[in-house]
Amino acid sequence: MREGRCHGGPLDGQVRTTRCPDGFLLGDKPTERAWFYDWRDGAFQLREPEPEPFTETLEVGYAMGQEYDVLALPDPPADAVAAVEAAQAMAAVEAAPDAETDEFTILASNPNPGRISTAIWRLWSDFDRFEPSALLGGVYAAKPGYHNYRNALPSSDYSVRDLAADRQGSGVMASALDLSLSDAAMRKYTGRLDSAARSRDPRLYTPRGPVLREFIGTKDSRTVYCYVLVGGRPLGVGADAGPDPGRDKTHLWHIHLSIVRQFCEDWSALDGVLSVLRGESLAAWRSRSEYNEMTPQQAQQLRDAHYTTAVAIPNPTGDGKVPLHVWAGWMTGAVKALATAVGNVDEATKAQLQQDLTSLQAGIDAVPEQVVRAFGPSDDPEDIALRLRAMLGDKATAVGQILARG
Repeated sequence: MREGRCHGGPLDGQVRTTRCPDGFLLGDKPTERAWFYDWRDGAFQLREPEPEPFTETLEVGYAMGQEYDVLALPDPPADAVAAVEAAQAMAAVEAAPDAETDEFTILASNPNPGRISTAIWRLWSDFDRFEPSALLGGVYAAKPGYHNYRNALPSSDYSVRDLAADRQGSGVMASALDLSLSDAAMRKYTGRLDSAARSRDPRLYTPRGPVLREFIGTKDSRTVYCYVLVGGRPLGVGADAGPDPGRDKTHLWHIHLSIVRQFCEDWSALDGVLSVLRGESLAAWRSRSEYNEMTPQQAQQLRDAHYTTAVAIPNPTGDGKVPLHVWAGWMTGAVKALATAVGNVDEATKAQLQQDLTSLQAGIDAVPEQVVRAFGPSDDPEDIALRLRAMLGDKATAVGQILARG
């Protein structure tokens, strides 16, 4: 950490705290200007009096490095910001027929696809499109916490140790995003995240759990503000969720998002975070979200679709595969029909039916073995429960109660 007074340029006389040892790049995206401040003699010294052109290549290059931080101009010129906002609004209207972001474009612009997921890079790219002051503060960094990937961290690291959901998802992708912003934008977006977190907004709290472990920013440009959405007790919060003081002062100029690792590649979940940041209404998000509540019938259909491809057997009546519980239901129905028919036919037909019945019974007897093969030793209890629920249908609750009794 470095803390010192700035000499020269737009920040002359102001005190800044940075994470990186060599200084920082100060960017003004609306006017496309950039200044370098180098750490020297216990202060941040302006490198050149005249600004240099600000480019995305310059921004991303330094954001990916460990020597210089990337800071946004605290108070960019209002007329320049207005011009950028107008241009962005026009671009959004012109792009409306092709509102879906081109995934190839996202992949192509990702500076480190081996460590930065497409979903996180899209979260940054989409946010960058609508916030004029936004600069990339960082994603992957070889250090403790969510900026690093799980497989590179010890099991004692808080971003691995505390939450079961952090031990799921990709082990090779970073799971944090830093957004460097103007002072006004810092207050705006920290406030939006705080309101959503405190109201348990479903865009941040999915049926699978909170998308963010925590966010850190400022609501007043003077005091660092952190809110922990889940796993607060191991951090000393005193509850599972709540404000957590004591984070460093670099968060006065950048918002940090710790993304629960099971969601680091899940765009549907991160789209909810983006919706909160954008100020989109909850109703508008719900109308297009994949995380809406489903009816039991829809949930069963979704499970069937998943296990048709993931845990299924060849369809005996045609092409493709069917879930085990569907197949078992067919077999049971066939056996019952045969049992009824056996008593109403001549001896030759009866013998043939008995042979068919024996064959079908053998098939049903094989189902437990198929069930055993459907579960691997590394499967999580939640995965096993989902598969059993799909197989057992409406008897799942009763079976669960029996298992719970031990």
